[in-house]
Amino acid sequence: MTSLSTPIGVGVLGSGFMGRTWSEVAAHHTPGTRLAAVAGGRRGPALAADYGVPLHGSLRDLAADPAVDLVVVTTPPAGHHDQVLTLARAGKHVLVEKPMAQSVEECAAMVRACADAGVALAVVSQHRFRAAPRAAKRLVDDGAIGQVTMVRAIGPETGFWDTSVTRDEWKLDPTQQTTYASWGAHACDLIRWYVGDEPDLAFALFHQYGPAGPPLRSAMATYRFRAGAMAQVWMSYDVPRPGLGSGLQLQLIGESGMIELDAYGAVRLGRGESWETAFTQPPFDPLDPTSAPRLAAYAAELHDLATAADDGRLPSVHGGEGLATTAMLEAAERSARTAEAVPITLPGAVAVPDRRTVV
Repeated sequence: MTSLSTPIGVGVLGSGFMGRTWSEVAAHHTPGTRLAAVAGGRRGPALAADYGVPLHGSLRDLAADPAVDLVVVTTPPAGHHDQVLTLARAGKHVLVEKPMAQSVEECAAMVRACADAGVALAVVSQHRFRAAPRAAKRLVDDGAIGQVTMVRAIGPETGFWDTSVTRDEWKLDPTQQTTYASWGAHACDLIRWYVGDEPDLAFALFHQYGPAGPPLRSAMATYRFRAGAMAQVWMSYDVPRPGLGSGLQLQLIGESGMIELDAYGAVRLGRGESWETAFTQPPFDPLDPTSAPRLAAYAAELHDLATAADDGRLPSVHGGEGLATTAMLEAAERSARTAEAVPITLPGAVAVPDRRTVV
């Protein structure tokens, strides 16, 4: 990682599982950053005490802290829009957890507010910075499978660990965050990254099987891309044991080859008559908020935003990227409600650059 011209003071808004994750990242894993303060949530006092930093009683106090240059927003998505606008007005750079917000309109307002304030806005997509997905992206960019024509992403979870392990009970409330938006934000962002294009149509079905967990926790969505590629997303927290492997797997079909990707494991390249293992991700515990192998991807994204703010460039996963992913989520959710295919359009004022040149 390149060094920063000046140290960056990081504030963390929210004290749940991801609040602790980002506190650890800022304090111990990202060169040139330091944890300056935390705010919000019932676990805030313990989090601040553990890291020996000030605990602010409100977002406004955090935004007014001169020691804070950049804020990581880890609160429920229902609050992201108002929180990011407050931080932008205070001149703070922002890294906002996925999903970016609850609508394309909210995302567009967040992008405009940060642009008007001259601050950088990035959206969490740690899988773009993780070794296995990046190895697959290098293969795609190097032409190993030709143009990507079809993608399938699956997330077969055995039980809703978001509450049983992380104690983030707010995730049971779909007015705070729908289950598809929570998991689908990862899948849709990676699909757009690999295809190198934007989708223009979505069709989806949502359901749940059994009483435990949040509503509509199983989903199947299909997307059509402007240049003709197709993508399928299947996520479920209703898969029985022994399960079907890790919680994020993708198959990339190209004109001349294929890639199988386990975001937590191996990347396999299929060409001609055979498969070869192109890369294997070293194992780590995805539910350990202090695991260095897990936190490497988060540290890389925080460093990317910090250097972008330092250099005056867009971060790799900037607000326009988060908006485009939110458009995919929003269209699928509307389709599931209406049982009709839904067109996907992006506001021209926040057009997304060609992501094949990014990261």
